[in-house]
Amino acid sequence: MVAGLGTVGMPTAEYIAGVEGVSVYGYDIVMKKSEKFPTTTNWDELPHEDIDVYVIAVWTGLRDGKPDLSALEDVLKKIARANPDALISVESTVPVGALRRFANELGLRRLVHVPHRYWAGDPERHGVRQLRVLGALNDESLAMGVEFYQHLDIPLHIVSSLEVAEMTKIAENAYRFVQIAFAEELRMICESLSLDFEEVRRAANTKWNIEILEARDGIGGMCLPKDIRYLRHAAKLNTPLLNGAIEADESYKLWIRKKD
Repeated sequence: MVAGLGTVGMPTAEYIAGVEGVSVYGYDIVMKKSEKFPTTTNWDELPHEDIDVYVIAVWTGLRDGKPDLSALEDVLKKIARANPDALISVESTVPVGALRRFANELGLRRLVHVPHRYWAGDPERHGVRQLRVLGALNDESLAMGVEFYQHLDIPLHIVSSLEVAEMTKIAENAYRFVQIAFAEELRMICESLSLDFEEVRRAANTKWNIEILEARDGIGGMCLPKDIRYLRHAAKLNTPLLNGAIEADESYKLWIRKKD
């Protein structure tokens, strides 16, 4: 069963539905339809006694600058009541430590974190089936998670814990945020000196270990702005680089608006 049929959840469910020997049910609080599997907004009408694996791809975000995991918590509570023996695979992005805390609070015994790397901009090359990180609550969860994803023909990089998998995902997106923020600030510097940013970027990128990214309209979307703040929220120390990247992006967006 796949919970959350949005940008990531729907293609995930449709991919799984195409695997021989696997039946899929889709659940979302807003009705979503697919020709490949049945969907519902009614949790109680799902055949929980027949479900072996719950894949969770619900929205996680920010509220008042802090992680908002209310949708994830709601689904985990529902699973704990309906089918506590099933394997739960969380593909949603979460802060470090969140899944172990939920497992302890709700009595979950079989839990893995396999954060998605799906990119809707290029689902052929960066779709559901690509190398993924897997961290597990315990050895039993690890064995079950590996068996499930191997059956789906999804390659895995196994890490030692849920927390490593959680950190890996937010680090990936925070790193990308910092890269883009550098390009944005460089563009502002170049234009303040009447230099062509794109010419500077192309010239710098001729060096073998340099890849300055494009500077467009500011860092948007659901993932990068959220995940750099997840990383900052997790830190037990000062984060001048992360803070600076966020500030640089905000300054760049204001600069773009003034140019327009």
